[in-house]
Amino acid sequence: MASEEDAEQSYVPQKKKSESEDDKRRKKIVPGSLMKALMRPGGGESNPSDGDQIIYHCTVRTLDGVVVESTRSEHGGKGIPIRNVLGKSKMILGLLEGIPTMLKGEVAMFKMMPQMHYGEEDCPVPAPSSFPKEYDLHFEIELIDFSKAKVVSDDLGVLKKVIDEGQGWESPREPYEVKAWISAKTGDGKVIMSHTEGEPYFFTFGKCEVPKS
Repeated sequence: MASEEDAEQSYVPQKKKSESEDDKRRKKIVPGSLMKALMRPGGGESNPSDGDQIIYHCTVRTLDGVVVESTRSEHGGKGIPIRNVLGKSKMILGLLEGIPTMLKGEVAMFKMMPQMHYGEEDCPVPAPSSFPKEYDLHFEIELIDFSKAKVVSDDLGVLKKVIDEGQGWESPREPYEVKAWISAKTGDGKVIMSHTEGEPYFFTFGKCEVPKS
């Protein structure tokens, strides 16, 4: 039977989780610098959290309603929503704090003081050209979707979302031969390549063999 002294000696205190840069930025938030108005309720009960890929439209306006920039085509944008990974992507502080309060499909208006958008000191996101970062602004956000994402490349250029779980424990590596169904879409959902019927693609992993559409 272990003595009380042995039990004390075997105890190893857990290391405290180090504070992230985003956590340090959140400490600078002051009351009233970020305010939210619900424009359209969303669905479900869950909110996005760190590690989730978020897909959203964003329209920025001055307080008197002049559009500064937008992802929406009706406001001069390309119509392609923004994709970020919470806790990984560089984001303005107001969205970093505001989007996790939203539900899927929700539309909200966030009123931000300069320190909550590009006017933040040492903001990690560069302000667009001629952006009025010294003013209070309205950010209209539509949260289209969010889901857990695995970061494949350090620059966030490749993210993985599991649609159907696979089997087994091993993943392909060089020089495995691979058979796969492959499809591709643009950021706005347009299918540019789809091969999900007939014979699957066959190629050698790690070689310069790119399946043709």
